[in-house]
Amino acid sequence: MILEFLQPGASLLDALVVLLRAGYHAAALGAVGLFLYGLWAPLPRRWIIICAGLGIALSLLGLPLRVLVLTGGESAWDGATWEAVLVSRIGDAAGLRVLGLVALMLAGSGRAGAALGGAGALLVAASYAAMGHSTLYRPRQELAALVTLHVLAVGFWVGSLGPLWLAAMRGDSALIARWSRLGAIAVALLAGSGGVLAVLLVRRTDLLFAGWYGYALVAKLVVVGAMLVLAARHRWVLGPALARGEAGAGARLARSIALEAALALLAFYAAAELVSVHPVDAGHRING
Repeated sequence: MILEFLQPGASLLDALVVLLRAGYHAAALGAVGLFLYGLWAPLPRRWIIICAGLGIALSLLGLPLRVLVLTGGESAWDGATWEAVLVSRIGDAAGLRVLGLVALMLAGSGRAGAALGGAGALLVAASYAAMGHSTLYRPRQELAALVTLHVLAVGFWVGSLGPLWLAAMRGDSALIARWSRLGAIAVALLAGSGGVLAVLLVRRTDLLFAGWYGYALVAKLVVVGAMLVLAARHRWVLGPALARGEAGAGARLARSIALEAALALLAFYAAAELVSVHPVDAGHRING
């Protein structure tokens, strides 16, 4: 949205697309993360259903908005433009995301439910590799695999914040300590895959700030870095304080987790901005 208005020919419709994209990022990855969390600890199924349903609604709303953008604001129901959108990468990604979210909504308990939900989570993650930078730059397959892994790790981390907030409010130090060990693996995967993605897409440090992509990337990294600082504080300071039974430790941890969740929403917005711009071509952009 901000980057849209910093470029020539600023469009309010394109800015709305960015906001909508940030919304379905949060909802879809929240559903993925809640499902993954639910494989490890008890979780009300309605949380997953609500997040997945919101992700489906926002994803479907994005299609007529995209048609409206392509028709210059004249119509959201132009048949030829709808056909073009649905057979494009945008349509492919939306289809995969919606199909994955439906699977997450339908996944019940037991092995069959876990298998269906796992397939749904993978489809949602793969939808992010079906469009965007991983389809425009080399090495295509490696970028797609890294994006899928990165999205799954992001989903687990962010999707766990709500249940962890409740655990902190309850003073459940044992659950938080157990999650910290598992969360450290997710954060390592997130940071590692994200770092490799950045290197593969930017290629040359002297080109980092040659376009808007570099500024958006750094903004996202700053927000994620702040989240990592909070996560480290939770594991090494606030979590142990809760385990020792210090007065008010649970409330302090819950407030800090809420701040981390707010930063996660900001990170999703930064990621939505990032999709709107592209790295400078260093000979690795795919022609055609």
